[in-house]
Amino acid sequence: MKRDPQVTSKIMSAVRHTGTRPEMALRRELHKRGLRFRVSTNLFGKPDIVFGPARVACFVDGDRWHGNGWRTRGYKSFEEEFRHANSDFWMKKISRNMRRDAQVTQALTSEGWKVIRVWASDVERDVVSAADRVELAVRGRREDIGR
Repeated sequence: MKRDPQVTSKIMSAVRHTGTRPEMALRRELHKRGLRFRVSTNLFGKPDIVFGPARVACFVDGDRWHGNGWRTRGYKSFEEEFRHANSDFWMKKISRNMRRDAQVTQALTSEGWKVIRVWASDVERDVVSAADRVELAVRGRREDIGR
């Protein structure tokens, strides 16, 4: 049975863009380790977590919206995940998101930022390991710049 487009629209508008459970879990773990950061910055690409002095920008990417959903949902490929209704629309949308992510990473890197991208599913599976990756980058950058 096909869902009413208005119902789909309402569901999609309820999807959080910031302050997601994985993002909050990672922030709590990083804070617990004594790392201090900003969450609302005007930095290009709107990173989820920003360590300004160390110039580290962290993105907690939702698997479905950023192109990893097929792996976490047990599909063989990106294309297989979207073989159902409106597949052309969703494949184009997710592909655009993936291209934008790459452009943001490249732009920030060229401005001297270290960009860390963490899959939401990795945070949910093991927040400690995800925080280890971020902490290693932050502490490494601080040593490089003498802070």
